[in-house]
Amino acid sequence: MNTLLSIKDLTVAVDEKVLVNQVSFDVPQGKIVAIAGGSGSGKTTIGLSVLRLLPSALQIRQGSIVFEGQDLLKLSSEKMRDCRGARVGMVFQEPLSTFDPLFTIGQQIDEVLAAHTKLSKQERYKKVLETLSEVELPDPLRAYKSFPHQLSGGMRQRAMVAQAIVCNPSLIIADEPTSSLDVTLQVKIMELFIRLKKKNISILLIAHDLGMIAHLADEVVILRQGEIVEKGPVERVYKQPEHGYTKELIEAFQ
Repeated sequence: MNTLLSIKDLTVAVDEKVLVNQVSFDVPQGKIVAIAGGSGSGKTTIGLSVLRLLPSALQIRQGSIVFEGQDLLKLSSEKMRDCRGARVGMVFQEPLSTFDPLFTIGQQIDEVLAAHTKLSKQERYKKVLETLSEVELPDPLRAYKSFPHQLSGGMRQRAMVAQAIVCNPSLIIADEPTSSLDVTLQVKIMELFIRLKKKNISILLIAHDLGMIAHLADEVVILRQGEIVEKGPVERVYKQPEHGYTKELIEAFQ
């Protein structure tokens, strides 16, 4: 099984406080790997580390993040910008605060294509509409012309997924992608991720919802206070948890 992303001994700190401590795990090609744990466990910090989007106060003290054979921590800022959006897509928790309110959804997805491809304006327009249709927005043209606040929460989340996949990346990082949605919309987003996986896209899923992880993920990494306490195939971890903290999480979920 090909490894797409390999994180080794990742340590992130702010001043003397260690937020992520020597974390190591792999994301295989075409698989969904979930990071689970309570608030403040370091889940989002790991995702932002992969994209090198950590706040300036946080520092990566040691480790490597090898993606498609390259250590992202050693890339220049310019090459890292080229990687974001083109090879790695990001789905944030709250799209209303992530999308720019002054531009339409179509303009903002088009901007990603303009930055990372040589497609003409007309080709980009067609590609954006195709991608909005792929994420099952009922009226892609209306979504294209809409400003973020004019779409419902579920539609905005799907538009953010469209923005993440429009350049056909090999990896998507999804940070609590369904936490602000009702149950029906959560199911829609999960179905969408399953379709993306069938296209051989890998997903690093950051979530506290063990039900969603059980439904979606192939492997799970359990974090507690910045350290991995358990990792492995989802079915094994859920049925035969080895660490006491994992057992607590699963009992609370059940």
